[in-house]
Amino acid sequence: SIEPEKLLELKRTIQEETPGAEVTIATKAGDLISDCDLVITATSAFGQRVIDIAKCKPGAVICDVARPPDINPAEAALRPDVLVIESGEVIIPGDVDFGYDIGLPPKTSYACLAETACLAMDGRFEDYTLGRNITMERVKEIYKISQKHGFKLAGLRSFEKYITEEDLAARRALAERYRNDPKLFAQVRAEAERKLQEIPVMAKGVKQSSGFDKRWLTVGAAGAALGALVLAMLGRGRR
Repeated sequence: SIEPEKLLELKRTIQEETPGAEVTIATKAGDLISDCDLVITATSAFGQRVIDIAKCKPGAVICDVARPPDINPAEAALRPDVLVIESGEVIIPGDVDFGYDIGLPPKTSYACLAETACLAMDGRFEDYTLGRNITMERVKEIYKISQKHGFKLAGLRSFEKYITEEDLAARRALAERYRNDPKLFAQVRAEAERKLQEIPVMAKGVKQSSGFDKRWLTVGAAGAALGALVLAMLGRGRR
């Protein structure tokens, strides 16, 4: 949200649920992204750059929940120490045939589709998570239902490829090198910023149009990472 009132309400909720947590809010993702260990982007934005990956801290993890994704492979390649993972996918039990190619491995579906299948198998024909006000009780309940019917989490993927232990080890090593050599990291980030300017501004595969109003960059960027920024700062407060 770009509305301070909503952010303040979220801050109060987090502090009530986690006493002692240090929560920082911002209406622009770029204001805090360099401090975040974890960034979650889940927008419906298009024709804009939602996340400036060049500004991420060494070894940051970006969970791109948006579909189509907010970050493209060319952007991610600029920072090989940063791990970009796809939204959580679910393996549905049984011999599943979706009837068409949804772009995922066999028997694997997006979480939203898996939730619908899970509820149907449990005889729950209702609006379960309609809207944004989803309670923790519902999250726990759908988890129990999924376990009951044999649903499982799929492996983590990055741009349609499964992430291996070797991939993680390589990124950790590179991130550690950047942390130990601030001068080198400054050079890497500057080079990434330069190359990023050569990549067409886009999201969801849609390029920025000539009539694009730059004010909407704030809308998309804020929606992209504010949740993650709060979570990352929350984590810092708890350490």
